[in-house]
Amino acid sequence: MTTTSTATAPADTTTRYAWGRDLLSNVWVLIALVGFQAYVVAAGLPAWHAVLASAGVLITQVFPGALIWRTIRPRNGWLLEDLFMGFAMGICVAVPAQIIAGLLHSRIPAIVLPLLVAAILLAVPVTRRRIQEAQWSPLPWWFGFGVSLTALAFLTGLINYSRTNRLHWGSGAGSPQVDTYLHMALAAELLQRGPVEWPTVKGATLGYQWFTHAWIAHVTAVSGVPLDEVLMRFMPALMPIVAVVSVAVLGLRLSGSPVVGVVSAVGSTVLGQGSVFGLSNPALPLTPLSPTVGLAIAPLMAFIAVLAMRWRGQARSGAWIALPLLTCISTGLKGSAGPIVVAGMALAILAMAIWHRRLVLPVIADLVTVGVTLGLTMIVVYRGSAAGLAFDPAAGATQTALGRLLGGVPTWKMQVVAAATAFAAGMTRALFAFALPFRTEDRRDPLTWVLIGSAIAGAAPVALFYHPGASQYYFLMTAIPLAAVGSALGAWRVYHALRPRERWIVGGVGLVGAALFYFVPVWLTGGQVGHHQLRKAVTQIAIGVVIVIVCAAVAWFAARHRRVVTAAATAAAVVALSGAFGVAKYYEHGLPIWRIPPAVSIMSQSAVTDDQIAVARYIRDHSDVDDLVMTNRHCTTPIKPDHCDTRRWLVTAFTERQSFIEGWTATPEATNLAPHGRDSITINYWHPELLELNDNFYTNPTAEAQRKLWDEGVRWIYMENTMPHAETLAPYATLRFSTPDASAWQLNKPAG
Repeated sequence: MTTTSTATAPADTTTRYAWGRDLLSNVWVLIALVGFQAYVVAAGLPAWHAVLASAGVLITQVFPGALIWRTIRPRNGWLLEDLFMGFAMGICVAVPAQIIAGLLHSRIPAIVLPLLVAAILLAVPVTRRRIQEAQWSPLPWWFGFGVSLTALAFLTGLINYSRTNRLHWGSGAGSPQVDTYLHMALAAELLQRGPVEWPTVKGATLGYQWFTHAWIAHVTAVSGVPLDEVLMRFMPALMPIVAVVSVAVLGLRLSGSPVVGVVSAVGSTVLGQGSVFGLSNPALPLTPLSPTVGLAIAPLMAFIAVLAMRWRGQARSGAWIALPLLTCISTGLKGSAGPIVVAGMALAILAMAIWHRRLVLPVIADLVTVGVTLGLTMIVVYRGSAAGLAFDPAAGATQTALGRLLGGVPTWKMQVVAAATAFAAGMTRALFAFALPFRTEDRRDPLTWVLIGSAIAGAAPVALFYHPGASQYYFLMTAIPLAAVGSALGAWRVYHALRPRERWIVGGVGLVGAALFYFVPVWLTGGQVGHHQLRKAVTQIAIGVVIVIVCAAVAWFAARHRRVVTAAATAAAVVALSGAFGVAKYYEHGLPIWRIPPAVSIMSQSAVTDDQIAVARYIRDHSDVDDLVMTNRHCTTPIKPDHCDTRRWLVTAFTERQSFIEGWTATPEATNLAPHGRDSITINYWHPELLELNDNFYTNPTAEAQRKLWDEGVRWIYMENTMPHAETLAPYATLRFSTPDASAWQLNKPAG
């Protein structure tokens, strides 16, 4: 399974780079890791807990994962590759270990099983020999520095997230991001009981990308650091470094060039989407608001690296085992990961049928392996749920940037323009990847087409699908690293194809043209597009196209050699580099860091107090793992649950117990019943008799209701004082803990 590609595994470059410089490169990454962790320590994470969580990840994830990676990669590699691809493989160990630990109601398997994997790898002669034979090639000092510097693009998001999602709310009430406690509730389910059912509603199906929550639970299980600290502090500080280094390492592995690695990291962070509408655009491949998308990056990069090593004949025997494992893990972490790779592999098969028939069957075999695994993952992990995602181009057009500027897209013409511009903007990071097929060796390499196909599959959903939370954009976010790596490889090919004069032309004209592309259309038309101004939008697009054509023409006439390549590369540079101006605009008034939000009224939407959390934690500390907890609040605002926003998950998150009925948004049942995507947030509970039983007990407790609740499995009662309630639940329940905002009651066993 070899190709004629010149992208090979690294040679022994000891004579080229001194080991001291390689050490400095690695130190820069360590400094970045410590720096991000230092911020979250300042934001409330106890320093000792940061150390414990880091040690837990290193010992039970990175250590066994690095050993696995060294058994499948070529003999020559890099230290950073082993560490960060090892982290990816470590996730593949941690998730199943935590599933077993949760099902057994014990934290011991979470610790023992990963170490057992490491022991087996070191004990078996074949794997031990491979681990010992694997070598590290040095890297230049600027590799680690450049890659780590790109992680600063995530710092603003981390600061804002930490200020909004606080570990303690002081004497008042606060309002965390609405999904934060849902992620914590899911992690609690995986920590305490395993993937049994949806934690916030008894009997609801657990169909979700819960592998991320298993990882969070695993960190808590092996380190003892509480779930909220792992979710809201440790993980958001770790993921930016993991993401940028993993992307850079993939670029390094595919090309053997440190330059490509750094450019890959830059392309996935600093360069946003190209736009003629003058929009600000941080557009990063991860956000702390979605822990699932960030954690999936490392396994996705390892997934692509394994495909490349197999098709190029570089992987060790047995590496194919990593394919179904990485497919399952990356897709279970983020549902958009597997589908975009499958789309890229399908395109690779078509390309190989034309240019390299000898690789058609190997790629088909791998696609079958990946496709079957993806299908099983969707059935077992997601239970076949699309989570509200629907094929609806007309509705999806309203969620595009242009659709929002226009204030709606009621006509088919507006829908087409909005969808087309969204797709084009989504493809800007991948533009230089399209240079690869013009080189024979790259055209015959399936990875070229996987990268291009994945970028297309990531951008297409924003034009074709609708989701109440605009989750179709997660396909685009997932594809950003692959698009950036593809463009870095393509730009590297273009760089070597041009002479110095032409390189300067592409860079200079491209940068100037990018500024014109971003600013001039808005300036000439008198400002950004407003509501119902389709003609103005089309005019701005037309001006942008003219600017690209003019820049390409200037490059053509200025070049002395390879004029077609110079002109095409300049056109691509104009559009691709324009995204940097969108990112710059985002920061034009200084870092957009929010002030620490002031205290809110306890009756405000999503309001939370330390007293409420304390009551929930009391129940956690005094209940059995399988005890069912009920609550009298189901809505983000303290009102009766009739078509309200039901994204309330505080009790489940902090009791770490299964709720009888709390918030039911995001359950597969809610998304299946919702006639329109957004309705899944406000749809009424599908068992109104159980909801009535639950809520009436708080206002009018009776022996009959007590017995019914007991028979349902309820053992603890969380009473929030923002909701109507009786003065006492006695004699049917016993008060165990009380605060001004909430109280914990233990349901008494019915008489007889």
